[in-house]
Amino acid sequence: MTETSILAVAKTQYHYKTKAHAGLFYTLIAVQLLAFLFSLNGAGVTSGGSSQGISYTIKYVTGDMIIIFTLIWAFSIGISMANNGFKTDFTFVSNRLSSHLSSLAFLLTAAVIAGVTATLCGLLLRVVMFLSHGGVDAGPAFWIAPPALLSGIFAATLYAALLSIIGYLIGMLTQLHPAFVVLLPGLFFGTLFMEARSTGQARTLISAIEFFSTEGSHALLALKVVLVSSIVFGCVILFFNRMEVRKWH
Repeated sequence: MTETSILAVAKTQYHYKTKAHAGLFYTLIAVQLLAFLFSLNGAGVTSGGSSQGISYTIKYVTGDMIIIFTLIWAFSIGISMANNGFKTDFTFVSNRLSSHLSSLAFLLTAAVIAGVTATLCGLLLRVVMFLSHGGVDAGPAFWIAPPALLSGIFAATLYAALLSIIGYLIGMLTQLHPAFVVLLPGLFFGTLFMEARSTGQARTLISAIEFFSTEGSHALLALKVVLVSSIVFGCVILFFNRMEVRKWH
C-alpha cells in the first residue's frame, strides 16, 4: 500500500472507530461522575479554629480524584483499543499500519476530550462546593483564572494521551501472547514490592511520575510526552506491524 492509500484508509478507519467505540465516552462520563461524587464526600482537607469568639472552618477543595480516575480511564481504553480495535477494521486492509494510525488518532481524540471534561468537572466541583455552603468566602486561589484553566486542560490532555498510548502497547503485548496478561502485572507489582522492601519506597515509579508531574514548563512537558509517546508507539509499529491482520466480516 502506498503512503497516500495508507493514510486514506487510516482516516476512514478513524471515523469508523469513533462511531463504533462511542460507548467508551459514556464510560468516561460515568467515571468522572463517580469521581465527582467521591470528591464531594471528601474533597480535600478540612481545618478550623476560633478567634475572638468567632469560629471558622477552612476546606481545601481539589479535583485530583477526577483527574486520577480520568487517567485510569485513558489507560484502560488504550488496552481496549489494542484488544478490540482491529475488529472494526475493514476487510480490505492488508497490514496493520493503517489500523495503528487510526487507533492513535482515536486515542489522541479521546485524550483531548478527557482532558477538557476532567478539568471542567474540577471547576464544576468548586462551584457546587461554593453554592452548597451558601456562597461563603473563598480564598483567592479558589476560582481558576482562564490561563490556569487552559493550562490544566493542556496538562491533563498530555497525561491522558501518554497513558492511553502506554496502555495500547500493553494491550498489543497481551495480543502477542496471553502470558503477558499475568507477566506484566507481576513484573510491575513485583518491582514495586522489591524496591519498597529494600529502599522503603518505590523509587522507579516515583521517579517516573516526578519526571512528568514536576515539570514547570509547558513546552518541556509537551516535549517529554511527545518523545516518550513516540518511542512507545514506534515500538508498537516496529514489533507488531507484521502481525497478521484479522479480517472481520
